[in-house]
Amino acid sequence: MPVLALMVLLSWPVVVGILFSRKERALALIWSIFAGYLILPQLVEIDLPAFPGLNKHMIPAMAAAVMVYFVTKDRARDEPPPPPMGAWVAVLLAMNFAAPVLTALTNPDPLIDGINYRPAMSISQGVADLILQFILLLPFLMGYKLLWNARGAELWIRALVLGVLCYTVPMLIELRMSPQINVWVYGYFQHDFIQTIRYGGYRPIVFLEHPLWVALMTMTAFLSAIAIWRNDRTRRNLLIAAYLGCIVFLCKSAGALLQTMMAAPLVAFARPRLMVLAAALVAGVAFSYPTLRTTSWMPLQGIVDLAMSISPERGRSLEFRLMNEEALLERAMERPVFGWGGWGRPLFYDLYNGKLASVPDGQWVIWIGARGIFGYLAQFLLLLTPIFAMLRAMPGGRHPPRERELVVLGTLSLMLAMNLLDLIPNATITPLTWLTAGALLGNAHRLRQGVADDADLPLNERILPKKAGIQTVL
Repeated sequence: MPVLALMVLLSWPVVVGILFSRKERALALIWSIFAGYLILPQLVEIDLPAFPGLNKHMIPAMAAAVMVYFVTKDRARDEPPPPPMGAWVAVLLAMNFAAPVLTALTNPDPLIDGINYRPAMSISQGVADLILQFILLLPFLMGYKLLWNARGAELWIRALVLGVLCYTVPMLIELRMSPQINVWVYGYFQHDFIQTIRYGGYRPIVFLEHPLWVALMTMTAFLSAIAIWRNDRTRRNLLIAAYLGCIVFLCKSAGALLQTMMAAPLVAFARPRLMVLAAALVAGVAFSYPTLRTTSWMPLQGIVDLAMSISPERGRSLEFRLMNEEALLERAMERPVFGWGGWGRPLFYDLYNGKLASVPDGQWVIWIGARGIFGYLAQFLLLLTPIFAMLRAMPGGRHPPRERELVVLGTLSLMLAMNLLDLIPNATITPLTWLTAGALLGNAHRLRQGVADDADLPLNERILPKKAGIQTVL
């Protein structure tokens, strides 16, 4: 294990503690999760007995949770409490925590295929998976607790813009010199290098899982920058949005470009309620994809043919993904309710050499294979609920005093919907996804229940500094 990578992981709780000691809790939470996602090393884990491996997604969430729920809980007395989550969200959370244990209970048999042996699931493994599930949902719970008002929502989109603006420096270096930042800093490359080569050049990866993850994050920052420009039409904000739009193009990801073309015009010009309605439609299609792909409503062969006409390389890649999806879905339907569990049990391996013979790309097929339909509904509905809750809460017509706030919330809805759409071809669910979902759900409940707080004041009177420059992004 690279020594520097391990030291950075171990030192991150100290960074989180410093952030919470110097910043307000909402801002400290944002940067604890977001900065950790941007900087911490990929693939490196700290293994503890009877506990899931601690990695870059888990350590920031756990450290922030300790600060939020224990160390700084006395400061919560000065903060207005968030609205209740409601019975529906409580049921979905209970389903998420029950799914790993139910999967373990229904998979007591080992799998033996040729030379491959995959062990049975045990209760201890189910409990470990439950702990892992709880940690992965911590950004959602903390986002709901601290980012539930208009101030928290705006702090989040401004942090996204500032963080990605800083990240574009190493991204541009990798575009020009090939993806080497992780090698230079941590001493290893975190993925298959061939995945970073596209269209005669390179795609940036920096410290993230894959170039597609970088492109998705940059797309969400671009949407955030457009929302900031729409609320404050200065030349500086327009230049920031245009610059991030160029970076999205340079990421060379067809999915991110398509999502940008779908969402950017809505963020720039549509009314907030129309933005949320479009987000609900997109998210609904993403949720229904496992069913739609078996009907004539989803012309998969036509989509493959279109991709082939644009780029034979990308068309063959799409065709390969769809073939894998078909095989993995058939495998998942052998145990449809609670899935196969971990240890590679939902996957196919070569009978003779033991190598992996299937590649699960889409997050939806990973969920169905590992946790079954029960686990899929638990996870996806928890991500889907904030968008539909915001659609129900978003007022129609024009509301000039709250237009800025509603634009931000409409943008968050589209950001989350585009992430859910990206879960069809990719497994791009991250702590940022859950943080966005938690903030959006909290704001939806606030609007629906009429909770009053300082968020009803004009945003520029509350959080925007007076002086010009990059600081105004905060």
